[in-house]
Amino acid sequence: MLELIEKVRMYNEKADFDLITKAYEFAKKAHSGQLRESGEEHISHLVGAAKTLAKLKMDEKTIAACLLHDILEDTKVAKEELKKEFGQEIFDLVEGVTKIDKLRISDFKIRQAENMRKMLFATAKDIRVIIIKLADRLDNMLSLQYLKEDKQKRIAQETLDIYAPIAYRLGLFSIKWRLEDLAFRYLEPKVYQNIKKNIAQTHEQREAYLEKVKSILETSLSKYNIKLDIRSRPKSFYSIYRKMQKKEVNFKMIFDLLGIRIIADDVKECYEVLGIIHSLWKPIPKEFDDYIANPKLNLYQSLHTVVVGPDKQLVEFQIRTKDMDKIAEEGIAAHWEYKGVKGDFKFDKQLSWLKEVLQLKDKSGQEFFETLKLDLFSYKVYIFTPNGDIIELPKGSCPVDFAYAIHSDIGNRCVGARVNEKYVGLQHELENGDVVEIITQKNHMPSREWLKFVKSSKAKEKIIQAIKSHQLIPIKRMAKLEETKSSLIEADTEFREFKLGDCCNPLPGDEILGLITRNGKITVHKKDCKNIAEVKSRINIMWKESSTSINLKILALDRVGLFADILHNVSSLGINIDKANVSTINKDLAECNLKFELNNLNDVRRIIERINKIADVKKISIN
Repeated sequence: MLELIEKVRMYNEKADFDLITKAYEFAKKAHSGQLRESGEEHISHLVGAAKTLAKLKMDEKTIAACLLHDILEDTKVAKEELKKEFGQEIFDLVEGVTKIDKLRISDFKIRQAENMRKMLFATAKDIRVIIIKLADRLDNMLSLQYLKEDKQKRIAQETLDIYAPIAYRLGLFSIKWRLEDLAFRYLEPKVYQNIKKNIAQTHEQREAYLEKVKSILETSLSKYNIKLDIRSRPKSFYSIYRKMQKKEVNFKMIFDLLGIRIIADDVKECYEVLGIIHSLWKPIPKEFDDYIANPKLNLYQSLHTVVVGPDKQLVEFQIRTKDMDKIAEEGIAAHWEYKGVKGDFKFDKQLSWLKEVLQLKDKSGQEFFETLKLDLFSYKVYIFTPNGDIIELPKGSCPVDFAYAIHSDIGNRCVGARVNEKYVGLQHELENGDVVEIITQKNHMPSREWLKFVKSSKAKEKIIQAIKSHQLIPIKRMAKLEETKSSLIEADTEFREFKLGDCCNPLPGDEILGLITRNGKITVHKKDCKNIAEVKSRINIMWKESSTSINLKILALDRVGLFADILHNVSSLGINIDKANVSTINKDLAECNLKFELNNLNDVRRIIERINKIADVKKISIN
């Protein structure tokens, strides 16, 4: 912990160290007794991740949130307590990481890795959440050797496909390279060890050669009174492997193992140095890239050139300013000390938010991140099918949009949906990471009303096509609750069959009396029902108060959107449906069956009253 404090102190002497210490002590107590697979205490992982953030010079609130990021998921600490102790901002960061942890990332399909990356961005409304998650993943990768081989490979593949590209997108190259090399180590252990061995064997030879090149260059630069920071540039194992695959060559043919990085004072000097290098050694035209004039989407800027150096060996040079180097190493996290890069750059629209970093260079850390508290892909949501496929939809989409995104036939026959295993209506707004299962009904057709709430152009187009080719059923209306069983009624009598009175239509919550009929059943009436005022054969009965399972059968005119209307109305009451199905009895009637587990019989009343207001419902029965 002292090491973490000192790392922060090195770049921010005015940091709130009491806050960091408080977060550490709070997390240590909450995670007491929790051990990692390595046998270390869980707090060691949290500190390790926080140290990564300190290397990126992150603010104290981000570091505190990192120390607390497993609190909500792995301990008994309540949200209210965390918010009270550390405030809304840190709470939001911790909750943001928790939301990402709950996404079904392990279910994603490799071909949909880009959609998964987008969904992570969309889920995290504060960019610091993503950075904390990257630090968390890096520390987990450093202890991957303690897991079983199958889990090692799964996590490594997930890291390579999801987290390393996100680090690249944010310009966090130091994290990207480490994640890639660690993943590569477990996915291709033999190839990894072979490359590592070859690099070790040629290390002294390469270093001696690079010193020779640097000496020649420094001598030439001194003639122009130019003094530069010239460094050898290490190459990651995974990048070497990728280049071997791409060029279909062996290790010895990878020329840019010999790399030199030059840090110039300004942009003008970068180009001057480039000219001097090209005057000393013959450049290879196809290997030249000007990322200063044409920055990458993650703001990376540098001049890249490959020349035929001494002894006809190929050498790669990277030339950039100090500020460019900071961006290259720390990405978006470098904003604190960023002094500005001149030039009007054009960026991809999806990542235009990165351009704002350039305009926020004079703002404090808090102001900076307040500006970036936005949904980076706010116009999209990413939804799972039950099989783990990801469907990209416009924000505000509903199950109907999802159904049409899968297939137009599923969209046309859609009558409802289960979202995260709960039944919802067709107008339910989907959120990032939802798992959606569509409920369909044979011969069902879409309604013109759907056009009022669907968001996707595909759904709108298919609905209009279907409406034009089908005649909709006219609307009628009447409904009543007909019968019930003893599961709802308690009585001090041997009678166990009950029928609800047609005259007063009692519902759970009403004061009731029982009237003994000639056929031995009991008719249930409201106490104030006028039809039983003079009847003497009455018994005292009451609604049961204990939780019970309720099966509701609804008969209604079969029409477009009927089942969807029922599901929407029930779910809007905040009541979960355990089971739901619909079937067609004849060409005019449909039967809908719903099952509930209710703790409060007043909910039965609420459900019945709500369903009773739906057009075309004719009869409601409790079975």
